[in-house]
Amino acid sequence: MSFIEIHKVDKSFGKKRVISNLSLWVEKNELLGILGPSGCGKTTLLRLIAGFEVPDRGEIRIDGDCVYSSSNGIFVPPEKRNIGMVFQDLALWPHMTVREHIDFVLGSRNIKSKEKIEEILELVDLKSLSESYPEQLSGGEKQRVAIARALAQEPRVLLLDEPLSNLDQILRKDFKGEITKLRKKFGITTIYVTHNYLELIDIADKIAIMRKGRIIQFGRSKEVYQSPKNNFVRNILGK
Repeated sequence: MSFIEIHKVDKSFGKKRVISNLSLWVEKNELLGILGPSGCGKTTLLRLIAGFEVPDRGEIRIDGDCVYSSSNGIFVPPEKRNIGMVFQDLALWPHMTVREHIDFVLGSRNIKSKEKIEEILELVDLKSLSESYPEQLSGGEKQRVAIARALAQEPRVLLLDEPLSNLDQILRKDFKGEITKLRKKFGITTIYVTHNYLELIDIADKIAIMRKGRIIQFGRSKEVYQSPKNNFVRNILGK
């Protein structure tokens, strides 16, 4: 049994089919990279896993727990799935300091611990900026706040939606290093969505290529890079 199992999931918005008969699995502690062009359904897939959207059909399991099943009428709400998500636009709260972001999440879990806050701040190197508001932070610092907020949930799954889209090249390299460090420390099963395959080099265990709501190639990163199955995959991977 895989840690995350997605089985024959469909999702439409109105008459537009966004996810079509999609099946996918992720092993415990793996980082799966989902790669595809804009509009192929990558973000919608993450939102289905997190519970922010409800599939039309299919089944989703996380760590053996069924969080959605159309046939059995099961839907577990987002707050009970224990999933951390870093959104593409980061979705930071402008009226809260860095410290307050972490404290709010811990409070929602009935945890009030200054030591825990300090531990998370140190982990993402934000102790010196703990009283700053989002508008006072750089792009890379905002990214770290979003990660800190997600980690404060102690999630069993971490979802990253185009996490480098607003960063320059140097910060992108730093961020990839942060992800590697956090995975080694926490062993969190991670799904990383992007349209740029360069972001996945050296960090993804497996890669799924998406097109028009479907998975068209899935496998170990090295296998996908070395043996793209068609021209679409070759173009996505670049030269």
